[in-house]
Amino acid sequence: MLRARTDDEAFADVRREQARAEYATWNLILGHFERATKLIDAADQPSICKQHGRSAVVLDMAQQLAISEQRAWGILHDARTLRDHTPRVWATFRVGHIDAAKAGAIAAIVEKLRTSEAVAAVDASVVDYAETHTVGELRSWLRRLRARLEPDEVAHESARAVDERRVSVTHLDDGTSWLNALLPTGVAVVVAERLRRAAKAFPAVDPETGERERRTRDQKQADLVAHWLTSCEGTATDIRAEIAISIAATDLVGLTDGPGLTLDGEPVGAAWVRELAQSEHTVLRRLVLDAAGTVLDSTVLAYRPPESLRQALRWRDGACRVVGCRAPAGSTDLDHELAYDRGGTTSADNLRCLCRRHHNMKSHGHLDDRHLDGPMTHVERYRVA
Repeated sequence: MLRARTDDEAFADVRREQARAEYATWNLILGHFERATKLIDAADQPSICKQHGRSAVVLDMAQQLAISEQRAWGILHDARTLRDHTPRVWATFRVGHIDAAKAGAIAAIVEKLRTSEAVAAVDASVVDYAETHTVGELRSWLRRLRARLEPDEVAHESARAVDERRVSVTHLDDGTSWLNALLPTGVAVVVAERLRRAAKAFPAVDPETGERERRTRDQKQADLVAHWLTSCEGTATDIRAEIAISIAATDLVGLTDGPGLTLDGEPVGAAWVRELAQSEHTVLRRLVLDAAGTVLDSTVLAYRPPESLRQALRWRDGACRVVGCRAPAGSTDLDHELAYDRGGTTSADNLRCLCRRHHNMKSHGHLDDRHLDGPMTHVERYRVA
């Protein structure tokens, strides 16, 4: 007797079929280009003619697939990178366990690596993570891995990028303008956290006028930026916002050169973290981890967790625990997995960070545990081929 497929199985099949179709496109582009260029290179023609001939091949493929030439060149480049340097990733793409977006993210990081050992480490480690996480999470994981594998290259690249820091203003047609700032990641984290806390601190009712606060969080933050930039003076950066950066003790003292990590898992340079650690305003906290790299449990005999437990849980989870949701832990609610009035404890084992939207879904019985990810691990392990 045949069993009908469940919707979960149908979704999984569709996802794999789409990924396999994307692989077929990549493989076709790569194979056709190599067959065509083999004939072009064998012809007795000047090099400039051969170059134009290869461009004509890509133009023809792009038009047949209804994509841009730039996209066709990009697929060709990424496909060759994965096939030639990361065979495990290429094979996983072929069977549909990762899609084109994830394959492209992996290819982009492989192109930046300088040693064959680092490339082999990516190929050996990335598949297991890529299969179970979103593209955004994968990109962040790849940045952390690269910072661990090639710290000197990442430090030099970061220094060059910081030299390009700038501010730009783009005026729109509706009386508003975009203000964009390219900043070092560590400073951007500080700015974002200070804005979040300052916006959250506004009272619900203005004590002077008695009017109810009607601005959204985004509007409050935009108003704060405008106020700070138009009313404050000074040219020195003095970090006073409360931010959270984790770093291994061996990296902090310089025995190893791994990066520091923000709560949402973005790597920041160890040198910057060491400089920050020397500030008179910095408070160092020790995180006690288990063998798997997770924050150890703590229990409080009350419904509302104290600030110390809240901080530990923010470290443990990093962001909303729903798979793919990247709402920072600092703006989430602490949810009792088993309701407190049903015997659930106010402990790390029974609490998890959920953003307000997902917390409301859970409270109304519409958030299944299968949509939740495990706690953030502060010690990541990679396989080396």
